[in-house]
Amino acid sequence: MNAIKNKRLLFIIIIIIIVLIIISFSIYVLYKANYKQENKKQDNIEFEGVVNHIVDGDTLDINDNRIRLSLVNTPERGQEGYMEAKKLVQSLCLNKKGEVDIDDGQRRGDRYGREVGVVYCDGINLNKALMENNLAIIYSKYCDISEFSNEEWAKPHCH
Repeated sequence: MNAIKNKRLLFIIIIIIIVLIIISFSIYVLYKANYKQENKKQDNIEFEGVVNHIVDGDTLDINDNRIRLSLVNTPERGQEGYMEAKKLVQSLCLNKKGEVDIDDGQRRGDRYGREVGVVYCDGINLNKALMENNLAIIYSKYCDISEFSNEEWAKPHCH
């Protein structure tokens, strides 16, 4: 009788362990999928390449194509915060894989002929990183036309 109780108890413990493993794995998979969704909009990437030049905090070159970051505005050369913003972009992007989601509201580019969009460097949303590090402000003039004005990093400043 004792042997039967011990077998049942062992069976119940094994089932509990299996259930806990399944739950832990499910949480991990959901977290990983959610992290990728927040940080990388793979479906909308229109071109990619190596980030080969950093102009300043909100402009860079990917395969010699000049990209202006959508909505974010960093300090210009000579202004306080210029070097900090540029250094963040260099550390996240220079000589790394860059992916661009062109802003549907600014498909014609800007007045200087640059493409305008969100840039991901090795999967990190650069526009968001600049805002989270307080190295940029939102250029609210474009909130009404940018497809990104509802993104979490832009929304508080656009609405």
